[in-house]
Amino acid sequence: MSKEVLMLVDVLAKEKNLDKEIVFDSLEKALAFATKRSFDGEFPDIEVHIDRHSGKFRTIRKWTVMSDVDFYDDDKELSLSDVEADPDRFGTGLKIGDVVEEELDNIDLGRVSAQTARNIIAQKIKDAERDQVLNEYLSRNNGIIIGKVRKFERGNAVIDCGKVEAIILRPDLINKEVLKPGDMVKGFFDKANPVIKNGRLSISRASNGFLAKLLENNVPEIANGRVEIKAIARDPGNRSKVAIISHDSRIDAKGAVIGFRNQRIDSVTKELFGEKIDIIEFSDDLAKYALNALAPAEIDSLVVDEEKRRIDVIVEDDKLGSAIGPDGINVRLASMLTNCTIDIYGKTQAKDKKQNERADLMAMFNETLDVDDDISELLVDNGFSSLEEVAYVELADLLVIEDFDEDVAKELQERAKNKLLSKTIIYKDKMDKLADDLASVVKFSPEVLLQLVEHNIMSIDDFAELAGDELMDMISIDLDTANKLIMKAREVCGYFQG
Repeated sequence: MSKEVLMLVDVLAKEKNLDKEIVFDSLEKALAFATKRSFDGEFPDIEVHIDRHSGKFRTIRKWTVMSDVDFYDDDKELSLSDVEADPDRFGTGLKIGDVVEEELDNIDLGRVSAQTARNIIAQKIKDAERDQVLNEYLSRNNGIIIGKVRKFERGNAVIDCGKVEAIILRPDLINKEVLKPGDMVKGFFDKANPVIKNGRLSISRASNGFLAKLLENNVPEIANGRVEIKAIARDPGNRSKVAIISHDSRIDAKGAVIGFRNQRIDSVTKELFGEKIDIIEFSDDLAKYALNALAPAEIDSLVVDEEKRRIDVIVEDDKLGSAIGPDGINVRLASMLTNCTIDIYGKTQAKDKKQNERADLMAMFNETLDVDDDISELLVDNGFSSLEEVAYVELADLLVIEDFDEDVAKELQERAKNKLLSKTIIYKDKMDKLADDLASVVKFSPEVLLQLVEHNIMSIDDFAELAGDELMDMISIDLDTANKLIMKAREVCGYFQG
């Protein structure tokens, strides 16, 4: 049979234009499967090895040595006592975890088994052919897949791309876009994280990658690296914001991307079912970047908290609606682009908010420090917003306040520390429990634990239910870190288990 095997491999490899190793591998799996079928009522672990030069093959049965307690599958496992009882068959010196191999006679494949082997070989070769076509196809394109809509399956579009098929899942289609069989369509295939479903390339029209590739294909300055896309925020089919930067002082990045008479950007917009695209100049200055990202909103002023990645924006009252955008799209995309929480207020609303916050802070200092409005007002006006700040800042930071001498400053710090200490004693049990709960996520300081407990966060479940901006309001933390900690807590709580 050895010559027949070599001839079969040679014929199939030439006929299907496949590497011989793929055909050998397929044949080995087919022979192993057919051999397993000969074991009536058993499901052994069988391997077949074909000599690539002679065509002869060996059939091997394998077992794993297990302890007598853990042994339960006698088709694929051997207990240690059974191995030791038959050293002539299994050998000596074996230990738990070793693999025992025993060579079997190559069975004479009957008609049914031979047919099974042929079916498996045919399927394996078909799979190999498909993979080879996919690899060749993908090596020729730059991430954009073009094809014709063939049909729809449960809302997913099946795309005929010639030798291969692609699929656009419903979430990857542009909202409100109407496609029908026969339409030519483009999609993005992420080569860095390829997804293939049932032999079909999974492509997207709703991803940021698709927009980035369309811009790259339409703007030579992006393709050659002189203009870089720094970030994309997208509401597919509706509106997008793209932050760019020029690495060549001679190039106007926005002008290059938009093109003469908007030709370049209009071409991309047309492909995206009329999606409006705002081109934003990136800046390392977060305030300037936020101003650019919020365009075309007319900003009166803004306050940036870089540590918390939070930005408060103030606009004229009659400009509030346009600054936020329909359904909040302008501020939402700007927040995504800058990776910041952005809140927009009209001037009247901002004034009321500031007055309310000021009154709340003064009331808190009055109560916790047992001082009058004059002292509280001085603390608030000089930027103090928490008991912790008063307790733990350098004494010099309090002495810069007008009318505060060293005795007053020390007394205020002493009162703040005593108040915090008394709170810590009162909440100690709850703080200890929360610390134990969060130990697998993060180790917070007693000051932070106290702040969380005061906001009624008593367990890891309470912590996991928070949103990033809610956690930012409770403790001094940036949005990115807050979101990461919350996601980690959700993993520990089993949110993502099937």
